[in-house]
Amino acid sequence: MDQIGVNTLRSVQKLIKSAMKTRVLTAFPNLPQNSFEIQLESISNNLNFEYKTPTVIRIFNQFKKQNLFGDLKTEVEVAQKVASTECQDNVIQKVEAIDKGFLNIQLNDKFIEEEINALLVNGLKFPLEKKQKVAVDFSSPNIAKEMHVGHLRSTILGESLCRILEFQGQEVVRINHIGDWGTQFGMLINHLLEEYPDYQTNRPALKELEDLYKEAKKKFDSNEEFKVKSQQFVVKLQALDPICIDAWKMICELSRQEYNKIYQRLNVKITEYGESYYNPILNEIVKECEAKGIVELDQGAKIIRVKGEKVPLMIVKKDGGYNYDTTDMAAAKTRILEWKCDRLLYLTDVGQWNHFKLVFEGAKLMGWHQPPNTSMEHMGFGLVLGPDGKKFKTRSGDTVKLIDLLDEAKERALKQIQQRVQENQQGKEFSTGTALSPEEFETAAERMGIAAIKYYDLKQNRISDYNFDYDKMLDPKGNTAVYLMYSYVRMLSILRKSGIQDFEVFKADHKFKITHQHERHLAAQLLRFVDVLQSVTDQLAINWLCDYIYDICVKIAEAYNQYRILNDEHTQTRLLLCEAVRMVLLQSFYLVGIEPIEKI
Repeated sequence: MDQIGVNTLRSVQKLIKSAMKTRVLTAFPNLPQNSFEIQLESISNNLNFEYKTPTVIRIFNQFKKQNLFGDLKTEVEVAQKVASTECQDNVIQKVEAIDKGFLNIQLNDKFIEEEINALLVNGLKFPLEKKQKVAVDFSSPNIAKEMHVGHLRSTILGESLCRILEFQGQEVVRINHIGDWGTQFGMLINHLLEEYPDYQTNRPALKELEDLYKEAKKKFDSNEEFKVKSQQFVVKLQALDPICIDAWKMICELSRQEYNKIYQRLNVKITEYGESYYNPILNEIVKECEAKGIVELDQGAKIIRVKGEKVPLMIVKKDGGYNYDTTDMAAAKTRILEWKCDRLLYLTDVGQWNHFKLVFEGAKLMGWHQPPNTSMEHMGFGLVLGPDGKKFKTRSGDTVKLIDLLDEAKERALKQIQQRVQENQQGKEFSTGTALSPEEFETAAERMGIAAIKYYDLKQNRISDYNFDYDKMLDPKGNTAVYLMYSYVRMLSILRKSGIQDFEVFKADHKFKITHQHERHLAAQLLRFVDVLQSVTDQLAINWLCDYIYDICVKIAEAYNQYRILNDEHTQTRLLLCEAVRMVLLQSFYLVGIEPIEKI
């Protein structure tokens, strides 16, 4: 069921588009009503106008040969006619024609006040129009290997995307498609039984397991006898041999314990549906594809050719084994037909796009994936590079472990918070009037360090590579989580100093009313919340939410220089605006995975 109601937030852009379309048709009633849509762009750096539209230019170019504009000869004249047309609506206060036929749009003051007051009383409830079940495939570490920097983006982007979709009211299936099956387990189990025959009572640590994996790979490549025996172990594992299954379970559980520690620190919730989950149905999937008549035999392998693609989908290898293509086809069928998912999102690096394109087309050929009723999308992302822009490695040349990144971020954040507290005590910065206990220092450092890494990743254009740089991540003056968190602390400090004990009662008894131009500007930006989130999930661009949060915090800082909040004749209404800002920031922080700190 959709959740639009009287107590939900409203899409300001939809209201403006409707009002502007009415205005255009009032100015030019002969225009075909369904021949155009209003395009909007938000303006965040203009105190007088909130949106602009190029729609008049497009309409003019589309219909200028049909003489629908009377004596008006240019798009500028048409724009001026639209701007001067009187229309009764409670959303738009003023429309102004500017250069080349663009229109600037100013929101109605009363509309802004009513929307902020509704937000204060009703909270932040998203106006979901279409309920969907969405599968989000993210993180996906490999068994027997520690999580490393390569898992950072998928894990962070995926968790944030799930939170946003859930906030919007969608039903989300969080999927950890771990690499827990395949030929590599033959050599690993073989080597494990040789080196740890007593593994049931003397379990190796994950680091030892990773070393075992490397040793097993070397032996597999150089020792023919070991290779043959390992291949036999693969067959035994697939036949569910008790000894092999027991060793496999131990390896998986050991790995699981370690990556769950990282998920706990990153506050990631995810359900395991690894490659092994689909293993029982792979044979059935192949037979179903063959029955559909889309499978060809190619040099012993079974393939599905996809129109326009040189590389085919290979569902059975030459040796008769299965691979990623087979597993991902099985996963697609399971998620669409069995789980009834409407939208499937896959988060991996951009290098895997061609693989997923084949899987999406294969699922379409099978009739499981039926656009537009179902959607399959690859949310690809760039690489995390070192501070020097090269591949991110340790000094010894090893892959950087994710746990080490988190530990160092916390350590650096702790030093910065301690320095900040000293500055506060010396009067260089605002004071919250509170002190942190040693435990609170630790908690604050963990939250700030983790938030710094998350936000720095999320604010990037996800397609691009970026350089991992602690100094930039923890910069208290840039577009960073640290700046946002300090901004939030300062906002809370003002609310605490107001002396108001119960803001719920205060919000019920008082109404926000614009008393300053910058108040209006800040309030109007808060009202973009719904449209920003909708664009984020439509375009899979979480960096737009980061831009929005930063923009709000910058405007808060501007407000402090524009007017007094406490001890002023307009204190009540400004405290209400502060509370609205706090509500939007707190929810936005959660969506990007920032756990705020409340005092320094």
